[in-house]
Amino acid sequence: MPVALDVVIPCYNAAATLTRAAESALAQAQVRHVWLIDDASTDHSPQIISRLTTASNRIFSARLPDNGGVSRARNWGLLQSNADYIAFLDADDAYETGALAAATVALAQHPQLGLVRLKLKAVGLPARYAGHPKLPEAWQRLEMTVGGNTVFRRSLLLACGGFPADELFKRFGGEDAALGIALTRSSIVGTLFGANEPAVLHYYRPGMHAERLLDAALFAQTAPRISAADLAAAEAVSQRISRQLTDLHACLTPPQTGIMPLFPERPPA
Repeated sequence: MPVALDVVIPCYNAAATLTRAAESALAQAQVRHVWLIDDASTDHSPQIISRLTTASNRIFSARLPDNGGVSRARNWGLLQSNADYIAFLDADDAYETGALAAATVALAQHPQLGLVRLKLKAVGLPARYAGHPKLPEAWQRLEMTVGGNTVFRRSLLLACGGFPADELFKRFGGEDAALGIALTRSSIVGTLFGANEPAVLHYYRPGMHAERLLDAALFAQTAPRISAADLAAAEAVSQRISRQLTDLHACLTPPQTGIMPLFPERPPA
């Protein structure tokens, strides 16, 4: 039976770009369904989603009752889909033609892979970033920590608990990085960053996550609202995810299988 690949696109006030993102996902030959998850948008996103779902029977949608952040929206899409592989695309990005082809082949051929990351191609990046000599190194760090270029084996992401939705990430972002760090520590992450690989088109807009990361990497400009305690809390989330995966590995790879009668000693009443 062939494996299924679905794309989940979380959306919050992305009326200007959502159609572009959805159509680029539909154009991928490997995609079965596209899930548009509206995180309680207040712009015209609901109307656009309604139009898109009417136009294609491969597009499904859900609207969350209140704005809970991108992790919750992604996780809701993860739970709605039953596909073997789940790709996540940001509503202001788009796939190039053929962007998902190699990822699905890699996941099918290499069962040890739980995540494949696609190349990100900057569109409209200001000259102060585009012309910086250290941009390639900083950009690869971005490719390894964002969520919009990911193709997961769904079972692995479920084992991680989905994208972390801890409160600190709602304040300053970074949920993608916390998950990405945990997975590189605990598993093998495949990358499709070759020069000829089709990419996720990452469109620049002021205030985007990429801008903050590049400011920090290239110009040592960090957001003052992120404290040392916040960074420690984010690291604790990465450790929690790694611990979950380690525990699961022990459960799924025992020296023998079957039934084990238990005779636990209990403390006196």
